[in-house]
Amino acid sequence: MSSHQNLTPGELYLLAGYPDKSKMNAIGLFQPDSIPKYLDAKINPGYSCIFNWSTMQYVFISASVKNILGYNREIFMEKGFGFTLSIIHSQDVQKLRAVHSAIFNYYYNVPSAQRDKLRFSYNLRLKTTANDYIHILRQSTFMEFTEDGKPAIEYVNCTDITGFQYDQTINLSIHRLLKSGTYQLCYEQKFSETLVKLSDREKQVLELVRLGHTTKEIASRMNLAIETVKSHRKHIIAKTGACNMTDAINRVVTSHVVIS
Repeated sequence: MSSHQNLTPGELYLLAGYPDKSKMNAIGLFQPDSIPKYLDAKINPGYSCIFNWSTMQYVFISASVKNILGYNREIFMEKGFGFTLSIIHSQDVQKLRAVHSAIFNYYYNVPSAQRDKLRFSYNLRLKTTANDYIHILRQSTFMEFTEDGKPAIEYVNCTDITGFQYDQTINLSIHRLLKSGTYQLCYEQKFSETLVKLSDREKQVLELVRLGHTTKEIASRMNLAIETVKSHRKHIIAKTGACNMTDAINRVVTSHVVIS
């Protein structure tokens, strides 16, 4: 591609309606001390919160949640995660168990010293006070942990992505913060409607098979008889209409894992 085809700051300046590049930075409309005003302004496309996993309660939620969902933040603080569950689309609620199963299967397979470097992202639909649903991108990082490595405090940022086109699939991605300060994709998984048809045990078996565990290892991990695990595998194949477990995984979960 020749250099004249590349987009330049000067061209963007012209596209934005400024006629003369030489006048860039001449108009000082924005002042740094006005930043707090923008964080909770109606133009803010998202809201943030801090969640305590040991109590299942919100420690903090930004006032901008009202701009996005219409609810005052006090209702989240008073009713906790139970209220959040009540406004999640019913089809997405059915998938969230599998989503969090995948999250914590990955979490507990990572050394405890690296868990604060993980960022978890997935989309879901939330009901507003206007009784319609908007698409939210939820991104979070665990900030504090119990002595035995359980998640304690989670920082969450939610962004309204309704303007993008999404189907009824929940897309989960896990990134790890590198020493360079950049995030590396470690894990991706898509949750479709097919997954809802599986029982909780079948979902667990499917996830462990997808992570590479043998039938014997799954039986030991889940404290089940080997024949019981084999039975679950057969049911998964039958319910998904697949010819084998690999095909079942491909039908239910489109995923890949990249671990360096």
